[in-house]
Formats: sequence, structure tokens, C-alpha cells
Amino acid sequence: MPAEQVLVTGGATHALSIALRAVLRDGDEVLVLSPHWPNATALVRAAGGVVREVPVFLELGAAGFGFDLMGAVEGAVTPRTRAIYFNSPNNPTGYRLDRRRLTVLAELAERHDLWLIADNTYDGYDFTREGFPDIAGIGAAAERTFSAHSCGTTYAMPGNRVGYLVCPPGAAATAVDWARCTGGGVPTVAQFAAYEALRTPRAELDRRRDRAAAAWWLADSTLQVPHTEVSGGLYTFLDLRAWGDGERFVRRCAQLGVGLAPGRNFGAHCGSWARLCFTAAPPQRVAEAIERINKIYGEGADEH
Repeated sequence: MPAEQVLVTGGATHALSIALRAVLRDGDEVLVLSPHWPNATALVRAAGGVVREVPVFLELGAAGFGFDLMGAVEGAVTPRTRAIYFNSPNNPTGYRLDRRRLTVLAELAERHDLWLIADNTYDGYDFTREGFPDIAGIGAAAERTFSAHSCGTTYAMPGNRVGYLVCPPGAAATAVDWARCTGGGVPTVAQFAAYEALRTPRAELDRRRDRAAAAWWLADSTLQVPHTEVSGGLYTFLDLRAWGDGERFVRRCAQLGVGLAPGRNFGAHCGSWARLCFTAAPPQRVAEAIERINKIYGEGADEH
């Protein structure tokens, strides 16, 4: 893409904030495909927007192409809808939108004249043979797509707070104005660190992706808790509906030294779920944590 469409930002969070502020007016609605990254809804509200959660990722994972993605998203569109936000590979489910699904979203956005806010934070951790598809590369979607990327995730340097935003043609000037008003320029030292990270050989990035995939295979083969199938990213979502109380499960795991993220953080309909990061520790420690999770789940399942 032309260099003038790329804006260096203070991480992907800053990139998303800029994109939302560039397109929203007070009261405009954003369709947030969920489960979603927790801060996405806060960023929409901070930009003056109204969140409309659209549950899709758990349904897609369970039903695949039997789920009517077009119907679910289009059914949530109102005269106030301004944009669609989505994160793929998805945090927390690990579901990856393929080109066919992305084409559905692109066609819907064009039909209703909506902006697309693509959170591509985990583009470097797509485990499929086809690799990561960016919606901006599908049809005419680039004309209405803001694509946010994270150097922190891709290059394993989250504290550095550098990302970038790829803007639609003609939208970069507005994005730059909002960047100036929401933090100014990225610190020089952080930019130099990110510049050096860009030199990382492709083979090394592939090895990091493969290590994450191996961590997923370990988790998938040992978890006795129902969980989402992962095609990319760093997480799987644990289905605790049969256990009883997702919040209580998370607290019980914490008592035994295992940190999970409560499902309610990822969507209003996710209270009986919890997120597991399978790359949060070395493989042996992850295996030990999963053993504790399985034990807690078995005890609770017996009670119910």
C-alpha cells in the first residue's frame, strides 16, 4: 500500500482509537463482532459511539458454514450503524475468518455504506496453510477499511507500544489529526526498537508462529474442558456451561495458581466461559496448569 496511507501509532490500541474517532459521530453505532477483545467496546464508547454486540465467533466455531453470518450481522444494522469492528484470528476464541467469511462482511459493508475496522493484531499467528487474509485485500474493501496492526504482538515486544494503522485512501489526513490529539508522535526510542524488530528474518517469525501452534496442540490434546477450536492467535475459550458458574471457576483456578480471564470481559453473552492463554508460560508449566484446570473442572462437573 502507499506509504501515505500508513500511520505509525502507539500500539494497536492507539491505532483502533484513531480509526474509530476518524469515522464516528456521537451516537453512531458500531457492530462489534463477539466474543471480542475486551477494550474494543471501551474504545467505541470513548469515541462517542454506541456498541451493538453481534455474537458470531462461537456460533461460527460450532456450526461453521451452517451459521448465517450475513443474516446475523445484517440483522443488527440500523440507520445509526456506522462501522463494523472485528478481530481475526479472534481473541479469545482463536477462530479465524477465512476469505469467504471476509467477503461476506465486505459485501455487507459496501451494501450499507459502512466502515470496516479490522483488528489484525494476531496476523502473525495464523496457523492455517493458507495464511492470514486481510479484508482490505478483498474486492473494493480497501476503500472502507482501517487495518490495525501490532508490532508488540508480532515481534514479541508488547511493552514497546508501537503499531500501525493502514487507512483507506483519503482518510489518512483525518487519522493523523486524531493521532496528534491522542498522544502525539510515538517516542523515538520505541520507533527505533520497532525498526530493528522489522529486520527479524521471516524464518524466525515462522518459528515463533509454529511454537505458538505447538502450544495450542499441547493444550488441545490435554484439556478435558470443552473449548473452542483454534486456527490462530494465542488463546482458546473454555466452555464452562456444564460446570455451573464461570466466575466461580476462574476464582477457583486462581486459588490454585492458574490465571484465566473471565468470559464476561469478552461479551455480554460469555459469562459461562473463560479464556486460557496457552502461550503464557513454557510448555511444561502450561501442561501443569491444564492438569489443575482439568481437576477443578472434574470436581465441579461431578457436583452438577
